[in-house]
Amino acid sequence: MNTATAPLMKLHVLCSVALLTLSLSLPGLAMAAPDLPKNACEINANAMSSTTLTEDEMPFVGYPERCCLKRKNILSEQELDMARIAWKYFEKNYQAKTGLVNSANQYPSTTMWDTGSSIAATLTARELEFISQKEFDDRITALLATLNTMRLFNEEAPNKAYNTLDGEMSDYNNKPTQDGIGVSTLDLARLSQWLNVLSCMHPKHRLIARQVMARWKYCRLIKNGEMYGLSREGKQIQVLQEGRLGYEQYAGKIFSRLGFDTGISKTYRNKHATATDIYGVSIPYDKRDPKDLGAYNYVVTESFYMDAMENGLDPELSPLVDNIYKVQQKRWEQTGQVTAVSEDNVDRDPWFVYNTIFVAGKPWSAITDTGRDMSQLRSVSTKAAISMALFKPREFYSKVLIDHVRSAYDPDYGWYSGVYETGLGYNKALTANTNGVILETILYRAYGPLAEGCRQCQRHLQFDRLVLEDKRYADHCLPTGQANACVNPDLCAAAPRK
Repeated sequence: MNTATAPLMKLHVLCSVALLTLSLSLPGLAMAAPDLPKNACEINANAMSSTTLTEDEMPFVGYPERCCLKRKNILSEQELDMARIAWKYFEKNYQAKTGLVNSANQYPSTTMWDTGSSIAATLTARELEFISQKEFDDRITALLATLNTMRLFNEEAPNKAYNTLDGEMSDYNNKPTQDGIGVSTLDLARLSQWLNVLSCMHPKHRLIARQVMARWKYCRLIKNGEMYGLSREGKQIQVLQEGRLGYEQYAGKIFSRLGFDTGISKTYRNKHATATDIYGVSIPYDKRDPKDLGAYNYVVTESFYMDAMENGLDPELSPLVDNIYKVQQKRWEQTGQVTAVSEDNVDRDPWFVYNTIFVAGKPWSAITDTGRDMSQLRSVSTKAAISMALFKPREFYSKVLIDHVRSAYDPDYGWYSGVYETGLGYNKALTANTNGVILETILYRAYGPLAEGCRQCQRHLQFDRLVLEDKRYADHCLPTGQANACVNPDLCAAAPRK
């Protein structure tokens, strides 16, 4: 069944992971995009310091600001082909009036999570020269204009869903709603992450990107070291703690970089963390009881790998990433079933399924958000399979994963969500999430963890003193820790370091 007819099902919780190169076994390398001229970085630094430039130097001023982002890998022809397939989705589902991209194929609705994914995809498309600088700027300018003017839920933060045709608030069935349905702070974290990377790599968009985020009121969204979402119940607005182990840490680290206190949310060793043993492998999970809190604690692949791919590995995360890979390899070894599980849209009722490593006390469950058993729709997730292989490129199981999903795509519309384990064929759901993750992973392949790289370059997005002193944002509860931050990050980054 065409995903265009499916209602938008909980896309605000979609988390993404990565895509691995087919060069695991195929040689023949090609540059993803031409490197900057050797002197371009020095020229940009001189320009920021108001040094007089020669006529020969002038053409190099204004390059995307990736001077301190070191190229990690040369991309293969196969990776570029995979990226081209993924970009097809965004060509087919882009709405020029608003700059938004449909979350599901030909279905004009989106979330802020998928809007973050679309920024990642557009950045990658420009880096790989699939689109010109003008097309890139046109798309980003239109999107930022929408984000900067769209109605906010309760005048606090973006609603959970919007119509991509007109940018108006909607519910999950894409029906207009004057009051909105709520706010997902996890969604805002992903959008913030890619506004940050956009600001770093294309600094001419930084001021508007920062203005978009300064519009939001964080008072009820981040407090006491944790994150909270908003949900409308009739005329009442409920404030509910948001995030479980995995997604919570990914989002908590993003807001922490912006200066917010997310001390509980950003660590995998917080008070809610515990572990279970599956095939002799220790698997982390969140011990908060879904019976008490009404939210299941899904353990899936991509939250951990997305954290590593964007925020970088650390001593807490590294063993978790290894074990998430190992336990799925063990299931394949024990059963013969290729295993790479994630939450995904599906191409039939109920349209969205959580394929898990562990949930509600059971391993390898496939359920809906209400806990209904969906074992018949268990699948190998394209984005999960590729993300696992990315971090273990020399392992035999990585080659198995890549081979299993390498043909799971429509040449005109992009990558499918996966392949059903139960013999039902491809899961032909087409989404911005799956295809955005694939493009994001190619960008990671080239540069490594971009959010961390931008921080090290001193080009990460900040709420500097000009924003914090702006009366328009006086009641937005912006973090005050950056009150003395440099007003112009370009000048700070260009200045000699001691």
